[in-house]
Amino acid sequence: MENMKCPVCSSDKIMPNLRIRDRFDMHQGEDLEVVIARNPNAIVFKGLHREALRATVCGECGNVGLSVENPKGLWRTYTEVNS
Repeated sequence: MENMKCPVCSSDKIMPNLRIRDRFDMHQGEDLEVVIARNPNAIVFKGLHREALRATVCGECGNVGLSVENPKGLWRTYTEVNS
């Protein structure tokens, strides 16, 4: 990565774009997601917009930053629902 620095300790030991998994029975899991329902009051077809969370972790101090891959799409859905 091009000169990424930790905002806490200024280390360059940065691990970007790491998956964040939720474990459950039988050691299976799924990536954690941010979810927005386009039609939250619907019983069945809520029109879910999902974006997987990704982590950037500092290998020196352990600082963690979270992000999604498609923030513009998430914002677009959010503004549609909350307008």
